[in-house]
Amino acid sequence: MHYDEGIERSTELLRRALPLMSRQAAGLHPISYAVWYDYVAQTNPALHAAVDALIAREGQLDESSTRELFRQHVADMDAETAQRMTDGFAQVLAGMAQTARAADDQTASFGQSLGRLSAELEAGAEPEPAALAEVLAGTQQMQQAMGQLRSRLNDSQREIERLREEVRRARHDATVDALTGLANRRAFDQQLAACLVAPHDAVGPCLLVGDIDHFKSINDTWGHGFGDHVLRAVAEVLRTLAPGDCLVARVGGEEFALLLPAALLSDAQALAEKVRQRIGAARIRRQGSDETVARVTLSLGVVLHQPSETAHALVERADRALYAAKAAGRDRVVTL
Repeated sequence: MHYDEGIERSTELLRRALPLMSRQAAGLHPISYAVWYDYVAQTNPALHAAVDALIAREGQLDESSTRELFRQHVADMDAETAQRMTDGFAQVLAGMAQTARAADDQTASFGQSLGRLSAELEAGAEPEPAALAEVLAGTQQMQQAMGQLRSRLNDSQREIERLREEVRRARHDATVDALTGLANRRAFDQQLAACLVAPHDAVGPCLLVGDIDHFKSINDTWGHGFGDHVLRAVAEVLRTLAPGDCLVARVGGEEFALLLPAALLSDAQALAEKVRQRIGAARIRRQGSDETVARVTLSLGVVLHQPSETAHALVERADRALYAAKAAGRDRVVTL
């Protein structure tokens, strides 16, 4: 990898790369950044074509495809070395700021000492004003240069903080469903994976999966704008009823999931029934009027995680419970 861009150009490339990185299934790590940095820089035609082809076929880059792109089109160093270089850059930048501050203080002190010496010599019998003037001028130039360096480092620090905030916002946007404000499928998958590796005592994680009944008919009858209104209303009910440790996510078009990290199956069933009743009792009104235009119901499947069960198997079992609720007539809770 050979990067000759200055700070302005590289900062602009970073701004362009971050949103693209946040939309992928791979982590926001140095390998991923190297791929997208080269992509937005458009200095690597083979990489650019490979990325476009993969996204056209798969929709997004996952961890495996990102690392393979890095290996084939970017790296002439291993991933561990790339990580060390990234970590080292942050340490060097911090050290530069500290050194610049110390040097600036020392230069100021040196200038004061020379100023006093000049005054003392000027009061003596044989001063050397030309030599002292030259030294003082050099010191002033040093102070000016160090002041400029300190100012530039301060600007760089502010830029780093701004970029750090962009990364935080990109991470947030990548895990939040834009329509409902709930966690999205990516956030749900991450949280479920973390939940299953965490130690559990007497209770284990429970998963509730709910699907709005006849949602296609709602869209067909009242339009997609009204359908979005229904999705937001259901999301608000779920958010209101969910306990504090529960992750509420929109995991599909009209499908929602509630992940309870530590709950009894009976508690999960009770929550699912409460959700079903609350949504079934509500009436959706047309925006801007009191006209009731639809009654919305929700079918739910409930499962308790079994020992050694994978996240994929748990979700599949929850889906089977949901399908059973649909097959049994909808607007009901089925537990497997």
